[in-house]
Amino acid sequence: MSAEQPTFDEPSADPCLPRGVVVTGAAAGLGLGIVDVLVETGHAVVGLDRDPEVVDVLSARGEGHHAVVGDATDESVLTEACERAAELGNGLLAVVLNAGVTSPGPSVDYPLEEWDRVLDVNLRGAFIGARVARPFLGASGSVVMLSSIVARQGFAARASYCASKAGVEGLVRSLAMEWGPDGIRVNAIAPGTIETEMQRQMIAAGRLSQGAALQRIPMARIGKPHDIGNAVEFLISRRSAYITGVVLPVDGGWAAGGLPSTVA
Repeated sequence: MSAEQPTFDEPSADPCLPRGVVVTGAAAGLGLGIVDVLVETGHAVVGLDRDPEVVDVLSARGEGHHAVVGDATDESVLTEACERAAELGNGLLAVVLNAGVTSPGPSVDYPLEEWDRVLDVNLRGAFIGARVARPFLGASGSVVMLSSIVARQGFAARASYCASKAGVEGLVRSLAMEWGPDGIRVNAIAPGTIETEMQRQMIAAGRLSQGAALQRIPMARIGKPHDIGNAVEFLISRRSAYITGVVLPVDGGWAAGGLPSTVA
């Protein structure tokens, strides 16, 4: 290999120091599960959320972590989060673009304002977050976006959410091709049904049946936020150093489809 060709395995300036990671939508749900796993595995985490509760959440995780209160689609807020993570850690290792919203409803009379809001947060926010983080990421840096199993399967009355997550997957592939030569990896995780407050609200509103979901899951259990956190930690680690442009389903097997087992 010539001297001009990058190897993308450069170590941290000090391997004993943590690396900084930004997590958007960090105050609750999947974001909180991701934060907890990253804290447990020794990363310096900056959690970003519109909910001021994120301050207490990060404070409770001990020294070396920080909260930023603000909108995950605001470039100045994202810049602040990336700067803080780079300062807390030994540079910025990764940005995890988890912030998202859903707003189910029949398409024929679905408010266009809601369509714009869902696409703005879920897709535009992911693009802005990746673009803002890019200058802070050195070789071996990583971007992880949150997609969903709905990106590739039809879910009735969820057109805006399905479209936004399908867009995220296209964005992941494009950025992986564009930034790969510089050693920056871009991947996504596609959760299935995960036990969060949002899921409980959907069940209470009659928008989701836990029993119907369980019938589609070969592992016969609803996922936990830490299942997503573990996948994120893998995708930002050196263990996945040759993985980019992929969407990893974390769904208990839902996306595998087919027929359930009939073996006694």
